[in-house]
Parts: sequence; structure tokens; C-alpha cells
Amino acid sequence: MHRTRRQLVNILASDMPERHGRIPSRQQKERYALGIITLFPSLKDPFSPKGYEHFYNGERGTGYLARRLKTISRTSAKRPVKEVSVHQAQGPKRQRSATTLPQQLDGDNCREAISFLVHSPDEASVFQKMKMTFQHRQDLVHNRQRSTDVFKTFPRFLDVKGLVNQDFLLLFGAETASKMLEKWDTSFKLKVIKEAKQLTPTTELCRLLKAA
Repeated sequence: MHRTRRQLVNILASDMPERHGRIPSRQQKERYALGIITLFPSLKDPFSPKGYEHFYNGERGTGYLARRLKTISRTSAKRPVKEVSVHQAQGPKRQRSATTLPQQLDGDNCREAISFLVHSPDEASVFQKMKMTFQHRQDLVHNRQRSTDVFKTFPRFLDVKGLVNQDFLLLFGAETASKMLEKWDTSFKLKVIKEAKQLTPTTELCRLLKAA
């Protein structure tokens, strides 16, 4: 009987904070105590006024339920809080904050710059406009519906050498960008090809993969 009572108290005391918060009210504890003797009349104390004071005595704040709740509260307070780790996508899909960006264009100014880039023969101006549209390009890269449009929107990547490295420099900084060139053939090239093969195939993409 004692073991069964202890198990019942443990179950109810564990349930109470989940339903009513860390510190259940006196009325809530009394309802639980009353529920016990209602469901299990043999557990009623015939010598107490209400019959459930041995489970919870509201006047004194004592009883089996009160003791068990205090034990649970102390245990919870001592238990270290686990840090919730937020999974971040790695590789190209990871959202990164750029190092230091020049003034970025948006709206009509951004659209005008993109139009200028398509036709401008001046490489110095192309590099400058590409810097100023970097954030727009990052938004495209991380947009699943539009990520394959990057080369269509910025075709100068295909004919102006150094633009990819410039974006890499803006995103990662000079030290990391220099390592990109050092490790391109041994590390990055195969990963880029693997990632590219997962994109929606286009004529331009197929041409680039063959050239790689």
C-alpha cells in the first residue's frame, strides 16, 4: 500500500507543474488531494476533517504532495539548464554576415546598376557596381526560387575575371579570401562542382560544368 501511494504521489506531483506551472496554487493542490481520495476511498483518512490532509493540508502546507513538490522544485533548481543549439546550414547555404560593405543599392538604383553591368565595357566600373549590388546578390543566392538566376542577373561573372574573388573577399575578408585561391584545386573545386550538380540544369550551367 505504501509503495502504491508513493507512486501515485510521484505521478501526480510530476503532472501538477506541467499543467499548472512550477508553483501550483493551494486550491490546485487541494483538488488533487481530493481527487485521490475520491478515486481511491481506501486512502481517505477517517480521522482528519476533510479526509485528504495527509496528502495535502492547505492550512499548514504539508502532506505527501507538498513534500514531493518541494523535492521536484529543489531538483529542478540544481539541474543545469541545457543550452539549445541552433543548427545552421553549412557551406553555400549558410547565411553569413559580410565583413565590411560599401554603400549598397536597392530599389530602382539597384535595377539601374544591374542594367549598367550587362552592357558596360569598363571593367573598373563593373567591379564597383558589383560591390554596390553585393547584398542584392546574396539575397538571390539564398532564395531557393531564384538562386539559379544569379548568372542570368549578373552575367559579368562569366567574362570578367576576379569578380567571384571580389564577392568572396566581401563575404569572408582578405585572409580567408586568399585561402580560397590557394585551396581551390585541392579542396573547393570538387565541392563547388558537387553543389552545382544539385541545381536546376541550364545550358549555361552545363557549359560551366563541362569547362570545370
